[in-house]
Amino acid sequence: MQPYQVVIVDDDDLALSALKRLVAFWGFDVVPFSRFEDARAFISARSPDALIVDVRLGEYNGLQLVHLAKQASPHLAVIAMSGFDDSVLRAEAERAGATYLVKPLDLSRLRQFLPGPIDPSVTPPATD
Repeated sequence: MQPYQVVIVDDDDLALSALKRLVAFWGFDVVPFSRFEDARAFISARSPDALIVDVRLGEYNGLQLVHLAKQASPHLAVIAMSGFDDSVLRAEAERAGATYLVKPLDLSRLRQFLPGPIDPSVTPPATD
């Protein structure tokens, strides 16, 4: 059985690397992108099981990726994350079909939104 594929998009390389390590540790096949254009091309060509995307991606809005991904796969698990607890962004993300999480991420909350079994006995790697 193929592991669930999770696309992670964040233009902050340190945050992307830490999140990639953590999600891979949880047993997912992680496909990371730091550029909106690369993630858009991948999502247009493939159907991942989940998408974790930063709302602010330089000159782009990560919610555009949410809309594209949901059009292709309406049942896709999508998490939009931001460093700002902004009620307008939260409402926009939820309208697009994404769960909105504020950075720094609550890792247990993040994990509950990803498909697949949870092994509570496993300790996650450091995300520094």
